[in-house]
Amino acid sequence: MTVVLFDVDGVFLSEERCFDVSALAVHEMLYSPRYLNLDKYQFRTDYSDQEIKEIRAEVFSNDEVLDRFKQMGLNSNWDMLFVTFSILYIELMRNADLKMEGMDLADIQGVGAMVNTQEVDYKKVVEFLKGDTYTKDSIYDALMTYAREKLNIEDASAFEMAGPIWEKGQYKYQEWYLGSSDVKTSTGIEAEEPDKPGFIHDEEWIVAPEDIRGMLKRLLDAGVEIGVATGRPRQETLIPFHQERLMDIFRNNRISTASEVLAAEATDQAEGSLAKPHPYSYLWSLYEHDEVHFEDALNQRNTSDDKVVIVGDSVADYYCAEAIGAEFIATLTGLTGRAIIPNFEALGVTDMVEDVLGVEEIILKNHHS
Repeated sequence: MTVVLFDVDGVFLSEERCFDVSALAVHEMLYSPRYLNLDKYQFRTDYSDQEIKEIRAEVFSNDEVLDRFKQMGLNSNWDMLFVTFSILYIELMRNADLKMEGMDLADIQGVGAMVNTQEVDYKKVVEFLKGDTYTKDSIYDALMTYAREKLNIEDASAFEMAGPIWEKGQYKYQEWYLGSSDVKTSTGIEAEEPDKPGFIHDEEWIVAPEDIRGMLKRLLDAGVEIGVATGRPRQETLIPFHQERLMDIFRNNRISTASEVLAAEATDQAEGSLAKPHPYSYLWSLYEHDEVHFEDALNQRNTSDDKVVIVGDSVADYYCAEAIGAEFIATLTGLTGRAIIPNFEALGVTDMVEDVLGVEEIILKNHHS
């Protein structure tokens, strides 16, 4: 049997709003009175599209930061905004020449009272990312080393992956994306800001949802199994899928999200990050959330007899396919569009399509051969 597993952002849904939200989360942590409260901006929650575009261009240096994250296989918006904010935060403290002894670095608001006259140098993030050929796995250790060296401290645990600063960034992302009324259902925390409408209600489909439904139905009719493995949390995945009736087609136990990854990381058996390019999420969908195969998924083992095809827009998705011996089809609808072609060619990827609808012909041809 052939099993086709799709990424979501950059394949079905545009990534643009996710990147906008990541930038807004960093911006809020820099300028909100609840956080660093820097002087340059008056923090608001009602920015126009043009203002959001300008904030994103500033925070991510005209997307150069995002592009570098993508090239290293870092695929989580939570992680992208965390690394970005952390570098800026470290530089603000260093420039303020603070006495670090006994300081609680996770108390962002408290530190803000000591650095709020400082100017943010967004280019420091680009400089950090140019400093080495980081991978998705090495960048977190590099960030902690950076904090120790720049701040002359021994304890950099505040900058650990899934540590206190990461958690604040994750919460801010969820509040912006889901909106003030729905963030508690995802995070268990009441909204800090009462009037964020939520970008999830403004999703942009890369191709018409009815065309996606038609393609998926034809694959099912041909005997092909389908599933999803996305870095989105479950709620953020299911809402647009329900809105466009894709949940009439996908089975719930073939949809793996960041929620399942975080749950697995919280177990005693997990070591380190299971986010892409670790293939855990794809294996979760492949095994249909069968707990018998939990250890196989943790250890990147594909013991299935099925022919597996992964459809994604990023090198992280390619690395997932490579790790488990799956075939890979690249969609050219991610952050950099067709500019990513040389990267895929360097990895030996031969199947590239202009958009997700192009995968049908490839899959059915190979399925019947």
